[in-house]
Amino acid sequence: MSKIDKIIKIQSIIRKYLVRKKYLIPSSYYQTKIWRKKQKWYKGGKHNECEKYQISLLEKITQQQWNKTNYRLNIITFNLVNKIFPLKNINGLEFTENFDGIIKTNNFYYFNLKFICDSGGAQTRNLRDVYHFLYYQLEHLIKYKTTNIYFLNILDGDTFYNNIDKLKFLVNKKRYNKIKKYLFIGDMFTFQKFWILKNI
Repeated sequence: MSKIDKIIKIQSIIRKYLVRKKYLIPSSYYQTKIWRKKQKWYKGGKHNECEKYQISLLEKITQQQWNKTNYRLNIITFNLVNKIFPLKNINGLEFTENFDGIIKTNNFYYFNLKFICDSGGAQTRNLRDVYHFLYYQLEHLIKYKTTNIYFLNILDGDTFYNNIDKLKFLVNKKRYNKIKKYLFIGDMFTFQKFWILKNI
């Protein structure tokens, strides 16, 4: 490739990045309990409104149709399975929660959506559950060596902002060096940057 061709290619990439519409999304640092209560879309936390808010942003950012899914991971085999009511079976507790949704392009993007604010016992339990879920995702990627599956964990709220280092501690272990590119952890603000760079 000549020097001119390289310059043209770089300019083309930059143009695609600049023209792609970006949405004004606050960092999870600002997403406190008080901030969330002041949002027009918030209705007291009893109507899945946080998830609906996240899904609406994801559809805008990805420009793809969101599909609900019942896929979840087996915590023993790390297999990814489509299972609606795992607790109907004797081994039902051997399955994680389901992924919140999936977007299919040339790849399969499985989304885990969380929005946790403030601190306390419930928040700590949720953090621990997310840590374990990330572990099963990473182990699935290692065991099955798939190259067209991505696990995308959108973690909004100041609870995650204040504890993201503990989650990245797991992902950055040497064991996962080769496969961690197939797993994303971060808030919606960071995800938008990730998605734009991945798709230019």
